[in-house]
Amino acid sequence: MEHGLAIAKAIPRIFNPEADRVISHSLDGELLGGVIYTDMISNCIFMHQAGFDKRWLMGDLIWVAFDYPFNQLGLGVVCGTVPSAKTTLVDFNLRLGFKIECAIRGAYRDGDLLVMAMRRDECRWLNMKPKSIVSLSGSETLQ
Repeated sequence: MEHGLAIAKAIPRIFNPEADRVISHSLDGELLGGVIYTDMISNCIFMHQAGFDKRWLMGDLIWVAFDYPFNQLGLGVVCGTVPSAKTTLVDFNLRLGFKIECAIRGAYRDGDLLVMAMRRDECRWLNMKPKSIVSLSGSETLQ
């Protein structure tokens, strides 16, 4: 729960420990970053990520971040929202393989809210072979 609260604060987002799922990466007790999953709708779930250290997405975290919604939950689409003014975040999500689906103009005082999505058949991360993890239940910490 502590990691979920820290990740949500950085996004910023409200974290609901009863409904949201968290996968995080820590090293020697320090939270490096992680992912929160919210708002599962039929064939889609929303993913929100935050990194506190450049090593946060290393190792098996990137694989499990997509294995969880696509393989374990059996969903077809992962979505996220990003402020258009945060170009570094937009670029990061594009490099992960997300595509901009739509923009809600003026949702932020300094720009638009971008809705980004990735479909299961477009996710290159599922082809990775994890080194130390078989599966996670959705509220786990990678060491």
